[in-house]
Amino acid sequence: MKKETFIAVSLVLAMAASCSAPKKDNQKSTETLQTSNPKQAIPEEKNTQVASETVGSGEKLYKDKGCLVCHQLNTKLVGPSVKDIAAAYSGNKAGLTAFLKGEGKAIVDPSQASVMQPQIAITKALPAGELNEIVDYILSIK
Repeated sequence: MKKETFIAVSLVLAMAASCSAPKKDNQKSTETLQTSNPKQAIPEEKNTQVASETVGSGEKLYKDKGCLVCHQLNTKLVGPSVKDIAAAYSGNKAGLTAFLKGEGKAIVDPSQASVMQPQIAITKALPAGELNEIVDYILSIK
């Protein structure tokens, strides 16, 4: 058990050391894609396109921020798989967002929540648009 904990903490620290400050580039976020009139409906075709762009950029952010170090798509590594996270938070985007902001409790594998705590500082510091894109990507996994 001590060996597994040591490996998990080592991976978390390595990931934290490899993460840099969020880059300010021309990535589109869902906030910038909103219309100036919130009551104006966006045609369904554009909603689908916006969702696809958000998920695509969310996947890139997920990889770039080092989430893959602990969370593989189908396999539990240090933390639960992305599919397990998506299934647990299905229909609960606010719950996953709250957890990643350090404002909610882990529901997938609470016994491993302490391993994620050093990374919460990183996800908490993400701009709201980037965090939203990552959450959208995670929840898009079936």
